Amino acid sequence: MKNIIFGLIIAGIVGGGIFYYINSTKKDAEVAVPSISNQSLVSPDRLAEINGYVTSIQGNEVTIANEIGVKEVTAEERARRQKLTQEERQALKAQESANLTKESVNITIPVGITIVKGSGAADGTNIKAEMSELTKGVYVSIWKTGNSVEFVKLKGVSTQ
Repeated sequence: MKNIIFGLIIAGIVGGGIFYYINSTKKDAEVAVPSISNQSLVSPDRLAEINGYVTSIQGNEVTIANEIGVKEVTAEERARRQKLTQEERQALKAQESANLTKESVNITIPVGITIVKGSGAADGTNIKAEMSELTKGVYVSIWKTGNSVEFVKLKGVSTQ
C-alpha cells in the first residue's frame, strides 16, 4: 500500500513539473515580438522624439547627437525633397543639421524593434533594415512612447 501511495506522489510531482514546463514555455512564445512582416513599415505620423547622427554604438546601446529644434517638414517640402537624388537629400540634411544645437543622448534599441530605411524610390516608401546597418555616422530618427522605443528609421550616412 505504501508503494502505491509513494508511486502516486512521484507521478503527481513529475506530472506537475511537465505541466509547469509546458505552460511556462507557452507564455514565452506568446510574448515574443512579432516578425517584421507583421509590423508596419510606415513611421508614426508625428515628429520623431530623437533625430540625429549616431556618434557611437556598442551592441544595442546607441549614442546620438540629438538635434534640438528640428522642425516638421511640410507636405510640399517633402514632395520637393522626394524629387532630389539621395546624395542631394543627404547634402541638404547635413546643411540643415549644421545649424541646429545638439545634445548627446544614450538610448537602448530593443531587440526585435521595427527598423526601416528609405527604399530610395521617389514615393518615400520604407524597406526593412537590420540592426547591423545602424552604425556610426548614420542619421537616425527614433520615435518613443514614454521611455520605450517604438520605431527606428535610418535616414542616411553623414557627409560631414
